[in-house]
Amino acid sequence: MSLQKDSVIECTIESLAYGGRGVGRVDGMAVFVAGGLPGDTVTARVIKAKKRFAEAVLEEIVTPSEHRVEPQCPHFGTCGGCTAQDLDYAEQLAQKGSQVENALSRIGGLDNVAMDAPVASPAIWRYRNKMEFAFEQQDGKLCLGLRAIPAKGERLGRVLEMEECHICAVRDLEIMNFVRDFCAESNVVSYHPPTDTGFWRHLVLRHTSIGQVQVHLITTADERKYNLPEELGDALVDRFPEVVSYIHSIRNKRSTIAYGEEMIYRLGHKFVEERLPKGEDNVRYHLAQNTFFQTNTGGASELFSAISEFGEFSGHETILDLYCGAGAIGIYLADEVGHVVGYEINEEAIGKAWASAKLNRINNCEFHNLSLESGIEGVEDLPTPDAIIVDPPRSGMQEKTAKSILRLAPKKIIAVSCDPSTLARDVKRLSGKYEVKRVRAVDMFPHTHHIETVALLVKK
Repeated sequence: MSLQKDSVIECTIESLAYGGRGVGRVDGMAVFVAGGLPGDTVTARVIKAKKRFAEAVLEEIVTPSEHRVEPQCPHFGTCGGCTAQDLDYAEQLAQKGSQVENALSRIGGLDNVAMDAPVASPAIWRYRNKMEFAFEQQDGKLCLGLRAIPAKGERLGRVLEMEECHICAVRDLEIMNFVRDFCAESNVVSYHPPTDTGFWRHLVLRHTSIGQVQVHLITTADERKYNLPEELGDALVDRFPEVVSYIHSIRNKRSTIAYGEEMIYRLGHKFVEERLPKGEDNVRYHLAQNTFFQTNTGGASELFSAISEFGEFSGHETILDLYCGAGAIGIYLADEVGHVVGYEINEEAIGKAWASAKLNRINNCEFHNLSLESGIEGVEDLPTPDAIIVDPPRSGMQEKTAKSILRLAPKKIIAVSCDPSTLARDVKRLSGKYEVKRVRAVDMFPHTHHIETVALLVKK
């Protein structure tokens, strides 16, 4: 029996699918219910009906789940940042672990996956060390904030003026409000992508565990207005002494990504310093305005510790670090292995990797600018690896890279992923020669659907 579009059903939500929708069953058919939480009994209206599943939206909660809690934020349900503040954190964590296990079974073809208990974020509020805010003109008023959940038919939600945000630092909100007021008083309008006009685009704030703050302002290219970002920088540094790095950069592309293509002006340092504790010491990183680093510092420590634990390194191994970014993982592991060789397509990230290695007085790491789309065989002076670490983007490994790994055939592979589905696909690609021995979900993003995973694959 298939369900019909616009029919109203009643079901009990059994779990959460990756992405945050509740999963119930009607006559044996899976129904994905937006807004349903595990343990809820709900009525829902079907909006899409397929042969094997249906999609529905919540109409009414008949019996609420025992896991439902009151959201902390007044913007919950409107803001697109958090999707699970109404679910008890322990249940969030349990569901994320189950989502990883389900993906590995359903997509990866693995039975009886050796799952570790999922690891909670050390902090579940105020945990983000980086925030990206967008400018937008609304009814003649300049707004600055996070984007709301898109309305039906919209690609992007409107910018939401933030009264509060419980996942970022209080100081970041204070800086955001200061910048918004300054820019509003300038009477210069924000960038409007459809018409490719306007000036203010994004504000990116990054703070580190040692109290340093970087402010990155992104605008369009308009030399007549460059005095305004300079004046803003002076005002910020005077008002917030913890701001040690202020960057004004420009972006000419219409795509609404908070990434500066060219630096125009700088106050203070080009970078801020982040530190992760390790033993009795700290691993140090220099982070520039476009450098990728995990947005949860405490969570990064848990993630990197898991990689170290899974590796069981003896101190002599040669490690290939693929999709190494700014070298964060390789530098963290440098004192546990013999040699680390990292590859990454982003040339700027490679420069920061070398800088961070120098900062830690590490001499057994090297980093190279390389696209992995064609694999890694044939690379000059490619060492024979004892282990390979892969931490690809959300889309997962390129197929040729997976084939290269199979031909290099290291003893072990440690796969790091921010998407359970692509992790499962990549594990399946390697399953002819490798067996999954351990998997651990690490929650870097409380109150959202995102989850980080570490998997250990050992050569058969």
